[in-house]
Parts: sequence; structure tokens; C-alpha cells
Amino acid sequence: MGTFELNKNLYINVTPRGAYYAVQDSAHDATRDILTKLLREEETPPLTSEVAEDLTGLKGEEAFNFIDRIQSLGLISGQKELETAPDDNMEDILPELLGSLSDSEKVLLAEHSGLYLGASGFPHEAAEELAAISANLSEVYQRHKRLLQGNLRFNQHAWGLIDAAGNSEVGFWPLYVGYNQFTLVIHGMPQLNRPGFKHLIWSLMKRYGK
Repeated sequence: MGTFELNKNLYINVTPRGAYYAVQDSAHDATRDILTKLLREEETPPLTSEVAEDLTGLKGEEAFNFIDRIQSLGLISGQKELETAPDDNMEDILPELLGSLSDSEKVLLAEHSGLYLGASGFPHEAAEELAAISANLSEVYQRHKRLLQGNLRFNQHAWGLIDAAGNSEVGFWPLYVGYNQFTLVIHGMPQLNRPGFKHLIWSLMKRYGK
């Protein structure tokens, strides 16, 4: 039986890695659908047979084994405390959340149209220009997606401006939330393994993911 069955007092928590997996592509698969369901909830659900079966669409041991496999990939974890979704106005919390996602604290979140929803560290003019660039890159990627993922088998979706040593100076990370696409523009070293990233995706999913 899965690990979770032995720890039924735990709540199912989506990790930052799981949050990224949930939004890195618009294609559906069973794991992404489960993570999306969890990120649409108001709070972390307890592990029960009913919850496991509802999330997976499977019954009994098969449901627990599927949950256990997702945990083994580091996409979810068990935690003792109940956690609720961010309930503050998203525009108010965006600067702090975004600033935690880079060692330079320079990050912005752009819409598919090229407008930015929030920014940390970037002046307004720079944020506008980078958001516009992100929209152009998104169009380029969609136009060549079949070639990049099919023929060339490049599974990464982010774009970057790199220096001579191969380090990214500015990266553009597409996020697919429901029928909406956003782009994280990150200056410096990304810190997407932080709780702030999960909280950002949770907030976006609650607002746009249905």
C-alpha cells in the first residue's frame, strides 16, 4: 500500500515542484490533473480513501498507489498542519511573492497579451518592455512547439538571455493556468523551489484556473 495510507493524519500538500509541473504545460495528463485539482482547493485536504479516490478516479489500493507515486516524484508531500490558500488580494501580495523567486528579487508576472500584472525590482518602463517581449516569445514558441518538442525533443518551455558562461541573465517561464497563459520574467538565479512559488500558483489557480 502507499506511504500515505500509513499516515492518514497528514494533509496532502502540493510542493513547489508539483506546482511548477501543474502549470508548465497546457497538455493534460493524470498527474497534472490531480495537482490542478489540489491547487483549486481552498485548503489542503486530508488523506482519506474518499479524497484519494476522488483525486485519482481510481478505487482502493490503486488510488493510494497513484498518490504514493506522485509523492515519490516530489510533486506532493504530507504535512501535519492544515494550510489554506492565500486569501489576500492578489495584486497586494504579488510584489512580495514575486520578489522571493529570484536571488536579485527582480521578477514580474505578465499576461499573454503582454501586460504585466505585478512586478518586484523592475522599474515600470522596464517591466512594460519585458512583458511585451514575453508575449512575442510566447508566440514564437507556439509557432514552433511541434518542432521543438517533437522533432528536436526539447521538453523545456522556458526561454533565456544567457551570458558567455551559459548563465541566464533574464529568463521567461510560461505558466498555463486554466485557459490562461502567463509568463514569469526572472532576472538572475530563479528560486522556484520556494514556498512563494507554490503560493503564487495557488493564487493564480484560485482566480483563473476554473
